Amino acid sequence: MTENTENLLRCPVRLYEFYLSKCSESVRQRSDLFYLKLDHSCVPSSPVWFLPTPLDDVTMEAMMVRILTVRGLQVEDGGDE
Repeated sequence: MTENTENLLRCPVRLYEFYLSKCSESVRQRSDLFYLKLDHSCVPSSPVWFLPTPLDDVTMEAMMVRILTVRGLQVEDGGDE
C-alpha cells in the first residue's frame, strides 16, 4: 500500500503506524494479533489505547456488516467514499 503524502490523516500507512504506537510494546512484538479491544479507561493523552486482547468474532462480524452497509449506501447514492 502506498503512502498518501497529500493527506496524512487519510494515509493508511500513517494510520497503521499511529495504531501501533497506541498498542503496548508486547503486542507490537507479536504477529498473531491485529484487531485489539479498546481500553475504555484511557484518555486521548494515554500512551496505550488498546488492550492486548483481540476482538472476538462476533464483534468483528458486526463491524464488517456496518462497514459494508455504509459502503453499499454510499455506492447507491453515487458517493465515492
